[in-house]
Amino acid sequence: MFGLLKKKLNTFSDKLKTNLNKKEEELPEESKEIIEEKPIVQSKEKEAAEKIAEKAKKTVQKIEQPISEEHPAEKSDGTIENEVSEKEKREIEKLRKEMEEELEEFKEDVTEIKEEKSEKAVEAKKEELIEEIEDDEEEEEVVTEKTRDIDVKRVDEDKRELKSKVSKGGKIKGLFSGKVEVKASDVEELLFELELSLIEGDVEQDAAHEIVEKIKARLVGERVSTKNIDEILNNLIKEILTEMMETKRIDLLAEIKKSEKPYKILMLGPNGAGKTTSVAKLTKYFQKNGLTCVWAAADTFRAGAIDQLQIHADKLGVKIIKQQYGADPAAVAFDAVKSAKASDADVVLIDTAGRQETNKNLMEELKKIERVVGTSFKVYVGEAFTGQGLLDMAKEFDAALGIDGFILTKIDTDAKGGTTISLLYRLKKPILYVGTGQEYEDFEEFSPEFVLNRII
Repeated sequence: MFGLLKKKLNTFSDKLKTNLNKKEEELPEESKEIIEEKPIVQSKEKEAAEKIAEKAKKTVQKIEQPISEEHPAEKSDGTIENEVSEKEKREIEKLRKEMEEELEEFKEDVTEIKEEKSEKAVEAKKEELIEEIEDDEEEEEVVTEKTRDIDVKRVDEDKRELKSKVSKGGKIKGLFSGKVEVKASDVEELLFELELSLIEGDVEQDAAHEIVEKIKARLVGERVSTKNIDEILNNLIKEILTEMMETKRIDLLAEIKKSEKPYKILMLGPNGAGKTTSVAKLTKYFQKNGLTCVWAAADTFRAGAIDQLQIHADKLGVKIIKQQYGADPAAVAFDAVKSAKASDADVVLIDTAGRQETNKNLMEELKKIERVVGTSFKVYVGEAFTGQGLLDMAKEFDAALGIDGFILTKIDTDAKGGTTISLLYRLKKPILYVGTGQEYEDFEEFSPEFVLNRII
Protein backbone atom coordinates (compact mmCIF):
# COMPACT_ATOMS: atom_id res chain seq x y z
CA MET A 1 0.00 0.00 0.00
CA PHE A 2 1.31 3.45 -1.01
CA GLY A 3 4.49 1.76 -2.24
CA LEU A 4 5.23 4.08 -5.16
CA LEU A 5 5.03 7.31 -3.17
CA LYS A 6 7.18 5.86 -0.42
CA LYS A 7 9.76 4.72 -2.99
CA LYS A 8 9.90 8.15 -4.65
CA LEU A 9 10.39 9.99 -1.34
CA ASN A 10 13.13 7.56 -0.32
CA THR A 11 14.84 8.07 -3.70
CA PHE A 12 14.84 11.83 -3.16
CA SER A 13 16.33 11.38 0.30
CA ASP A 14 19.07 9.08 -1.00
CA LYS A 15 20.04 11.43 -3.84
CA LEU A 16 20.20 14.45 -1.55
CA LYS A 17 22.35 12.50 0.87
CA THR A 18 24.72 11.62 -1.99
CA ASN A 19 25.01 15.29 -2.98
CA LEU A 20 25.75 16.41 0.56
CA ASN A 21 28.21 13.56 1.09
CA LYS A 22 30.19 14.84 -1.88
CA LYS A 23 30.33 18.31 -0.33
CA GLU A 24 31.43 16.88 2.99
CA GLU A 25 34.16 14.81 1.32
CA GLU A 26 35.57 18.00 -0.26
CA LEU A 27 36.48 19.32 3.17
CA PRO A 28 40.28 19.08 3.77
CA GLU A 29 41.84 16.62 6.18
CA GLU A 30 42.41 19.33 8.78
CA SER A 31 38.68 20.10 8.86
CA LYS A 32 37.77 16.44 9.19
CA GLU A 33 39.88 16.23 12.31
CA ILE A 34 37.86 19.08 13.77
CA ILE A 35 34.55 17.48 12.73
CA GLU A 36 35.63 14.33 14.54
CA GLU A 37 36.24 16.52 17.59
CA LYS A 38 39.91 15.70 17.97
CA PRO A 39 41.74 17.86 20.53
CA ILE A 40 42.52 21.30 19.15
CA VAL A 41 43.96 23.01 22.26
CA GLN A 42 47.72 22.64 22.01
CA SER A 43 50.20 22.91 24.85
CA LYS A 44 51.45 26.46 24.30
CA GLU A 45 50.67 27.72 27.80
CA LYS A 46 54.31 27.89 28.81
CA GLU A 47 55.37 29.74 25.66
CA ALA A 48 52.58 32.31 26.01
CA ALA A 49 53.24 32.84 29.72
CA GLU A 50 56.96 33.42 29.10
CA LYS A 51 56.27 36.05 26.44
CA ILE A 52 53.85 37.93 28.65
CA ALA A 53 56.18 37.73 31.67
CA GLU A 54 59.06 39.10 29.59
CA LYS A 55 56.91 42.01 28.51
CA ALA A 56 55.93 42.75 32.09
CA LYS A 57 59.59 42.56 33.20
CA LYS A 58 60.66 45.17 30.63
CA THR A 59 57.93 47.50 31.83
CA VAL A 60 59.10 47.18 35.44
CA GLN A 61 62.70 47.88 34.42
CA LYS A 62 61.59 50.95 32.53
CA ILE A 63 59.83 52.31 35.61
CA GLU A 64 62.73 51.52 37.94
CA GLN A 65 65.28 53.29 35.68
CA PRO A 66 66.53 56.41 37.57
CA ILE A 67 64.98 59.52 36.23
CA SER A 68 68.17 61.42 37.23
CA GLU A 69 70.15 59.69 34.48
CA GLU A 70 68.01 61.43 31.93
CA HIS A 71 67.53 64.74 33.83
CA PRO A 72 70.52 65.47 36.19
CA ALA A 73 70.32 68.68 38.23
CA GLU A 74 73.36 70.57 39.64
CA LYS A 75 73.14 72.30 43.04
CA SER A 76 74.86 75.64 43.82
CA ASP A 77 77.71 73.83 45.57
CA GLY A 78 78.44 71.82 42.44
CA THR A 79 76.86 68.52 43.60
CA ILE A 80 74.35 66.60 41.50
CA GLU A 81 70.94 65.80 42.89
CA ASN A 82 68.01 63.91 41.38
CA GLU A 83 65.12 66.24 41.17
CA VAL A 84 61.79 64.95 39.89
CA SER A 85 59.68 67.45 38.04
CA GLU A 86 55.89 67.34 37.88
CA LYS A 87 56.13 66.16 34.29
CA GLU A 88 58.38 63.30 35.33
CA LYS A 89 56.01 62.35 38.13
CA ARG A 90 53.18 62.09 35.65
CA GLU A 91 55.33 59.93 33.43
CA ILE A 92 56.16 57.62 36.33
CA GLU A 93 52.50 57.34 37.22
CA LYS A 94 51.64 56.55 33.60
CA LEU A 95 54.27 53.81 33.48
CA ARG A 96 53.00 52.31 36.71
CA LYS A 97 49.49 52.16 35.31
CA GLU A 98 50.79 50.52 32.18
CA MET A 99 52.57 47.92 34.26
CA GLU A 100 49.42 47.24 36.28
CA GLU A 101 47.46 46.80 33.07
CA GLU A 102 50.10 44.47 31.65
CA LEU A 103 50.07 42.40 34.83
CA GLU A 104 46.28 42.29 34.81
CA GLU A 105 46.29 41.10 31.21
CA PHE A 106 48.85 38.49 32.18
CA LYS A 107 46.54 37.16 34.91
CA GLU A 108 43.59 37.06 32.50
CA ASP A 109 45.63 35.23 29.90
CA VAL A 110 46.79 32.63 32.41
CA THR A 111 43.19 32.13 33.51
CA GLU A 112 42.09 31.85 29.89
CA ILE A 113 44.75 29.22 29.25
CA LYS A 114 43.31 27.08 32.02
CA GLU A 115 39.72 27.55 30.95
CA GLU A 116 40.43 26.72 27.32
CA LYS A 117 41.42 23.24 28.34
CA SER A 118 37.78 22.54 29.07
CA GLU A 119 35.43 21.33 26.33
CA LYS A 120 33.05 24.16 27.06
CA ALA A 121 35.67 26.78 26.27
CA VAL A 122 36.64 25.00 23.06
CA GLU A 123 33.04 24.95 21.84
CA ALA A 124 32.65 28.63 22.75
CA LYS A 125 35.71 29.51 20.67
CA LYS A 126 34.30 27.54 17.74
CA GLU A 127 31.04 29.48 17.87
CA GLU A 128 32.93 32.76 18.17
CA LEU A 129 34.93 32.01 15.04
CA ILE A 130 31.81 30.95 13.12
CA GLU A 131 30.09 34.22 14.04
CA GLU A 132 33.12 36.20 12.84
CA ILE A 133 33.01 34.37 9.51
CA GLU A 134 29.28 35.06 9.12
CA ASP A 135 29.85 38.75 9.77
CA ASP A 136 32.56 38.80 7.12
CA GLU A 137 30.25 37.10 4.61
CA GLU A 138 27.60 39.78 5.05
CA GLU A 139 30.10 42.44 4.05
CA GLU A 140 31.09 40.60 0.88
CA GLU A 141 28.91 41.11 -2.19
CA VAL A 142 30.52 38.30 -4.13
CA VAL A 143 32.21 35.14 -2.85
CA THR A 144 34.45 33.57 -5.48
CA GLU A 145 34.24 29.87 -6.19
CA LYS A 146 38.01 29.53 -6.29
CA THR A 147 39.69 27.87 -3.35
CA ARG A 148 41.68 30.18 -1.15
CA ASP A 149 43.93 29.63 1.86
CA ILE A 150 42.65 30.95 5.14
CA ASP A 151 44.80 30.86 8.24
CA VAL A 152 42.64 30.68 11.31
CA LYS A 153 44.86 31.60 14.24
CA ARG A 154 45.10 34.14 16.99
CA VAL A 155 47.98 36.35 18.09
CA ASP A 156 50.82 35.06 20.18
CA GLU A 157 48.77 34.84 23.37
CA ASP A 158 46.49 32.22 21.81
CA LYS A 159 46.83 28.67 22.96
CA ARG A 160 46.03 26.85 19.72
CA GLU A 161 46.46 27.24 15.98
CA LEU A 162 43.90 26.21 13.40
CA LYS A 163 44.88 26.14 9.75
CA SER A 164 42.42 25.07 7.09
CA LYS A 165 42.10 25.27 3.34
CA VAL A 166 38.51 26.03 2.46
CA SER A 167 36.67 27.17 -0.62
CA LYS A 168 33.71 28.99 0.92
CA GLY A 169 32.51 30.46 4.17
CA GLY A 170 29.93 27.67 4.34
CA LYS A 171 32.69 25.09 4.40
CA ILE A 172 34.64 26.73 7.19
CA LYS A 173 31.47 26.66 9.29
CA GLY A 174 31.28 22.96 8.57
CA LEU A 175 34.74 22.49 10.05
CA PHE A 176 33.40 23.21 13.50
CA SER A 177 29.79 22.03 13.33
CA GLY A 178 30.29 18.81 11.37
CA LYS A 179 27.58 20.00 8.97
CA VAL A 180 27.32 21.33 5.44
CA GLU A 181 25.06 24.09 4.21
CA VAL A 182 22.33 23.10 1.75
CA LYS A 183 22.46 25.31 -1.33
CA ALA A 184 19.69 25.78 -3.89
CA SER A 185 21.95 24.15 -6.47
CA ASP A 186 22.10 21.02 -4.32
CA VAL A 187 18.35 20.43 -4.45
CA GLU A 188 16.84 22.13 -7.51
CA GLU A 189 17.26 19.21 -9.89
CA LEU A 190 16.24 16.71 -7.22
CA LEU A 191 13.11 18.68 -6.35
CA PHE A 192 12.11 18.83 -10.01
CA GLU A 193 12.42 15.04 -10.17
CA LEU A 194 10.47 14.72 -6.91
CA GLU A 195 7.63 16.88 -8.23
CA LEU A 196 7.28 14.65 -11.30
CA SER A 197 7.42 11.58 -9.07
CA LEU A 198 4.66 12.91 -6.81
CA ILE A 199 2.43 13.54 -9.82
CA GLU A 200 3.19 10.01 -11.01
CA GLY A 201 2.13 8.83 -7.55
CA ASP A 202 -1.37 10.38 -8.00
CA VAL A 203 -0.61 13.58 -6.11
CA GLU A 204 -2.54 16.43 -7.73
CA GLN A 205 -0.26 18.78 -9.73
CA ASP A 206 -0.75 21.90 -7.59
CA ALA A 207 -0.32 19.85 -4.44
CA ALA A 208 2.91 18.31 -5.75
CA HIS A 209 4.28 21.75 -6.63
CA GLU A 210 3.45 23.14 -3.21
CA ILE A 211 5.13 20.21 -1.48
CA VAL A 212 8.44 20.71 -3.30
CA GLU A 213 8.35 24.49 -2.87
CA LYS A 214 7.88 24.12 0.87
CA ILE A 215 10.69 21.58 1.07
CA LYS A 216 12.99 23.98 -0.79
CA ALA A 217 12.05 26.97 1.36
CA ARG A 218 12.69 25.13 4.61
CA LEU A 219 15.77 23.16 3.55
CA VAL A 220 17.90 25.63 1.57
CA GLY A 221 20.22 27.58 3.85
CA GLU A 222 20.12 25.00 6.62
CA ARG A 223 23.33 23.40 7.83
CA VAL A 224 22.80 19.65 8.05
CA SER A 225 24.80 16.54 8.70
CA THR A 226 24.59 13.66 6.25
CA LYS A 227 24.44 11.37 9.25
CA ASN A 228 20.90 12.48 10.07
CA ILE A 229 19.62 13.81 6.73
CA ASP A 230 17.04 11.01 6.52
CA GLU A 231 15.54 12.01 9.85
CA ILE A 232 15.55 15.70 8.89
CA LEU A 233 13.80 15.06 5.58
CA ASN A 234 11.25 12.67 7.09
CA ASN A 235 10.30 15.16 9.77
CA LEU A 236 10.16 17.96 7.22
CA ILE A 237 7.91 16.05 4.81
CA LYS A 238 5.66 14.90 7.64
CA GLU A 239 5.29 18.47 8.82
CA ILE A 240 4.47 19.76 5.32
CA LEU A 241 1.99 16.99 4.48
CA THR A 242 0.28 17.35 7.84
CA GLU A 243 -0.27 21.04 7.10
CA MET A 244 -1.56 20.32 3.60
CA MET A 245 -3.94 17.56 4.70
CA GLU A 246 -5.38 19.54 7.57
CA THR A 247 -9.19 19.70 7.45
CA LYS A 248 -12.02 20.11 9.87
CA ARG A 249 -12.13 17.02 12.09
CA ILE A 250 -15.59 15.47 12.35
CA ASP A 251 -16.51 12.93 15.01
CA LEU A 252 -19.49 11.36 13.29
CA LEU A 253 -20.47 9.27 16.31
CA ALA A 254 -20.59 12.35 18.50
CA GLU A 255 -22.58 14.25 15.87
CA ILE A 256 -25.16 11.47 15.69
CA LYS A 257 -25.54 11.15 19.45
CA LYS A 258 -26.15 14.85 19.97
CA SER A 259 -28.49 15.30 16.98
CA GLU A 260 -32.24 14.74 16.64
CA LYS A 261 -33.22 11.17 15.69
CA PRO A 262 -32.98 9.79 13.13
CA TYR A 263 -29.68 11.05 11.75
CA LYS A 264 -29.98 10.77 7.95
CA ILE A 265 -26.84 9.84 5.97
CA LEU A 266 -26.94 10.02 2.16
CA MET A 267 -24.40 7.74 0.44
CA LEU A 268 -23.05 9.13 -2.85
CA GLY A 269 -20.60 7.95 -5.48
CA PRO A 270 -20.11 6.15 -8.82
CA ASN A 271 -20.99 2.57 -9.69
CA GLY A 272 -18.57 -0.02 -8.37
CA ALA A 273 -16.92 2.25 -5.81
CA GLY A 274 -18.28 0.19 -2.91
CA LYS A 275 -21.24 2.19 -1.61
CA THR A 276 -23.36 -0.83 -0.69
CA THR A 277 -20.48 -2.56 1.09
CA SER A 278 -19.65 0.71 2.88
CA VAL A 279 -23.26 0.94 4.10
CA ALA A 280 -22.80 -2.49 5.69
CA LYS A 281 -19.37 -1.68 7.17
CA LEU A 282 -20.57 1.66 8.54
CA THR A 283 -23.59 -0.06 10.12
CA LYS A 284 -21.35 -2.65 11.79
CA TYR A 285 -19.22 0.21 13.14
CA PHE A 286 -22.32 2.00 14.47
CA GLN A 287 -23.63 -1.17 16.08
CA LYS A 288 -20.36 -1.65 17.95
CA ASN A 289 -20.88 1.84 19.35
CA GLY A 290 -24.46 1.25 20.49
CA LEU A 291 -26.36 2.81 17.59
CA THR A 292 -29.32 1.27 15.71
CA CYS A 293 -29.83 1.68 11.96
CA VAL A 294 -32.50 1.49 9.28
CA TRP A 295 -31.59 1.20 5.61
CA ALA A 296 -33.25 2.80 2.59
CA ALA A 297 -32.76 0.76 -0.60
CA ALA A 298 -32.94 3.86 -2.78
CA ASP A 299 -30.87 2.36 -5.60
CA THR A 300 -33.88 1.34 -7.69
CA PHE A 301 -32.00 1.82 -10.94
CA ARG A 302 -29.35 -0.93 -10.97
CA ALA A 303 -30.53 -4.53 -11.36
CA GLY A 304 -29.62 -6.60 -8.32
CA ALA A 305 -28.83 -3.61 -6.09
CA ILE A 306 -31.77 -4.21 -3.72
CA ASP A 307 -31.05 -7.93 -3.48
CA GLN A 308 -27.39 -7.25 -2.70
CA LEU A 309 -28.36 -4.85 0.07
CA GLN A 310 -30.86 -7.38 1.48
CA ILE A 311 -28.09 -9.97 1.90
CA HIS A 312 -26.04 -7.57 4.01
CA ALA A 313 -29.13 -6.55 6.03
CA ASP A 314 -29.87 -10.17 6.91
CA LYS A 315 -26.29 -10.75 8.10
CA LEU A 316 -26.31 -7.67 10.31
CA GLY A 317 -29.92 -7.87 11.51
CA VAL A 318 -30.87 -4.50 10.09
CA LYS A 319 -34.35 -3.41 8.96
CA ILE A 320 -34.40 -2.48 5.27
CA ILE A 321 -37.08 -0.38 3.54
CA LYS A 322 -37.42 -1.17 -0.16
CA GLN A 323 -39.77 -1.01 -3.13
CA GLN A 324 -39.75 -2.51 -6.59
CA TYR A 325 -37.10 -1.61 -9.16
CA GLY A 326 -37.88 1.62 -10.95
CA ALA A 327 -39.60 3.16 -7.93
CA ASP A 328 -38.95 6.76 -6.90
CA PRO A 329 -35.73 6.79 -4.76
CA ALA A 330 -36.99 9.82 -2.81
CA ALA A 331 -40.15 7.93 -1.83
CA VAL A 332 -38.08 4.99 -0.54
CA ALA A 333 -35.93 7.35 1.52
CA PHE A 334 -39.03 9.07 2.93
CA ASP A 335 -40.53 5.71 4.03
CA ALA A 336 -37.26 4.72 5.69
CA VAL A 337 -37.19 7.91 7.74
CA LYS A 338 -40.80 7.31 8.87
CA SER A 339 -39.91 3.74 9.89
CA ALA A 340 -36.86 4.90 11.82
CA LYS A 341 -38.91 7.45 13.74
CA ALA A 342 -41.49 4.82 14.59
CA SER A 343 -38.85 2.39 15.91
CA ASP A 344 -36.74 5.13 17.55
CA ALA A 345 -33.70 4.15 15.44
CA ASP A 346 -30.64 6.35 15.62
CA VAL A 347 -29.54 6.41 11.98
CA VAL A 348 -31.02 6.07 8.49
CA LEU A 349 -28.50 5.07 5.81
CA ILE A 350 -29.69 5.83 2.28
CA ASP A 351 -28.06 3.72 -0.43
CA THR A 352 -28.28 5.42 -3.84
CA ALA A 353 -27.62 4.44 -7.44
CA GLY A 354 -24.13 4.90 -8.71
CA ARG A 355 -23.83 7.61 -11.29
CA GLN A 356 -21.39 9.77 -13.14
CA GLU A 357 -21.39 13.50 -12.48
CA THR A 358 -22.37 14.05 -16.11
CA ASN A 359 -25.66 12.14 -15.73
CA LYS A 360 -27.98 15.06 -15.03
CA ASN A 361 -31.13 12.97 -14.52
CA LEU A 362 -29.58 10.83 -11.82
CA MET A 363 -28.02 13.87 -10.16
CA GLU A 364 -31.47 15.46 -10.05
CA GLU A 365 -32.77 12.36 -8.23
CA LEU A 366 -30.16 12.91 -5.52
CA LYS A 367 -31.21 16.52 -5.17
CA LYS A 368 -34.83 15.38 -4.84
CA ILE A 369 -33.92 12.99 -1.99
CA GLU A 370 -32.17 15.92 -0.32
CA ARG A 371 -35.31 18.06 -0.62
CA VAL A 372 -37.72 15.35 0.55
CA VAL A 373 -35.95 13.98 3.62
CA GLY A 374 -33.51 16.78 4.48
CA THR A 375 -30.37 14.71 4.93
CA SER A 376 -28.09 15.32 7.90
CA PHE A 377 -24.79 14.26 6.30
CA LYS A 378 -23.65 13.46 2.74
CA VAL A 379 -20.82 10.96 2.32
CA TYR A 380 -18.99 10.47 -0.95
CA VAL A 381 -17.67 6.91 -1.40
CA GLY A 382 -14.72 6.58 -3.78
CA GLU A 383 -12.00 4.12 -4.62
CA ALA A 384 -8.63 5.16 -3.23
CA PHE A 385 -6.60 4.04 -6.23
CA THR A 386 -8.46 5.99 -8.94
CA GLY A 387 -6.27 9.08 -8.57
CA GLN A 388 -7.19 12.19 -10.54
CA GLY A 389 -10.47 10.61 -11.68
CA LEU A 390 -11.71 10.46 -8.08
CA LEU A 391 -10.74 14.07 -7.48
CA ASP A 392 -12.50 15.33 -10.62
CA MET A 393 -15.70 13.43 -9.91
CA ALA A 394 -15.79 14.42 -6.25
CA LYS A 395 -15.43 18.09 -7.21
CA GLU A 396 -18.53 17.80 -9.46
CA PHE A 397 -20.58 16.09 -6.75
CA ASP A 398 -19.49 18.70 -4.24
CA ALA A 399 -20.51 21.52 -6.57
CA ALA A 400 -23.94 19.96 -7.16
CA LEU A 401 -24.83 18.63 -3.70
CA GLY A 402 -22.18 19.66 -1.19
CA ILE A 403 -20.14 16.76 0.16
CA ASP A 404 -19.62 16.65 3.94
CA GLY A 405 -17.01 13.90 4.06
CA PHE A 406 -15.46 10.89 2.36
CA ILE A 407 -15.14 7.15 2.73
CA LEU A 408 -12.24 5.76 0.70
CA THR A 409 -12.64 2.11 -0.25
CA LYS A 410 -10.06 -0.46 -1.37
CA ILE A 411 -7.24 1.57 0.14
CA ASP A 412 -5.35 -1.67 0.66
CA THR A 413 -4.97 -1.91 -3.13
CA ASP A 414 -3.65 1.65 -3.58
CA ALA A 415 -0.09 1.08 -4.80
CA LYS A 416 0.67 4.78 -5.36
CA GLY A 417 -0.69 6.64 -2.36
CA GLY A 418 -1.23 10.17 -3.64
CA THR A 419 -5.03 10.17 -3.90
CA THR A 420 -5.69 10.89 -0.25
CA ILE A 421 -3.21 13.78 -0.21
CA SER A 422 -4.84 15.31 -3.30
CA LEU A 423 -8.37 14.91 -1.99
CA LEU A 424 -7.66 16.57 1.33
CA TYR A 425 -5.53 19.32 -0.21
CA ARG A 426 -7.96 20.26 -2.98
CA LEU A 427 -11.42 19.86 -1.42
CA LYS A 428 -10.60 20.43 2.27
CA LYS A 429 -13.29 17.93 3.27
CA PRO A 430 -12.47 15.25 5.85
CA ILE A 431 -11.93 11.60 5.05
CA LEU A 432 -13.94 9.87 7.77
CA TYR A 433 -13.22 6.19 7.21
CA VAL A 434 -11.20 3.89 4.97
CA GLY A 435 -12.00 0.37 3.82
CA THR A 436 -9.02 -1.92 4.20
CA GLY A 437 -10.43 -5.30 3.10
CA GLN A 438 -13.49 -7.44 2.35
CA GLU A 439 -14.77 -8.13 5.86
CA TYR A 440 -17.10 -5.84 7.83
CA GLU A 441 -14.33 -5.26 10.38
CA ASP A 442 -11.92 -4.09 7.67
CA PHE A 443 -13.01 -0.52 8.26
CA GLU A 444 -11.31 2.13 10.35
CA GLU A 445 -11.30 5.80 11.16
CA PHE A 446 -8.97 7.89 9.06
CA SER A 447 -6.29 10.29 10.27
CA PRO A 448 -3.37 11.92 8.41
CA GLU A 449 -1.04 9.55 10.25
CA PHE A 450 -2.65 6.70 8.31
CA VAL A 451 -0.99 8.07 5.15
CA LEU A 452 2.19 9.45 6.73
CA ASN A 453 3.09 6.19 8.45
CA ARG A 454 2.86 4.33 5.15
CA ILE A 455 4.95 6.61 2.95
CA ILE A 456 7.60 7.84 5.39
